[in-house]
Amino acid sequence: MDAGDVGRLLFGRPSRLRLALWIHQHAGPRFFQSEPPKTVIAQSATGVELTRLVDLGMLTEYREPANRRVYYEKTRSPLWSIIAAASKVVDPVDK
Repeated sequence: MDAGDVGRLLFGRPSRLRLALWIHQHAGPRFFQSEPPKTVIAQSATGVELTRLVDLGMLTEYREPANRRVYYEKTRSPLWSIIAAASKVVDPVDK
């Protein structure tokens, strides 16, 4: 089963699940907004989808005034268990 198909059917947009899977599988404790690869999500959509994860309480956003980069950190949200379960039944996302 493909993450794009499950993402579209279960989460509304294929990129949402792909991004969450990438964060779950590949991101360290903190990552920056432009870090997810284009094979996972278009750069133009990354900010919107990361904001959704912040709104859900799955990520915390950090903006440093002297730096233009936006950083995100995973929280201990129980919603990550849904992503962990999804990672067991869909094909891995690209690194």
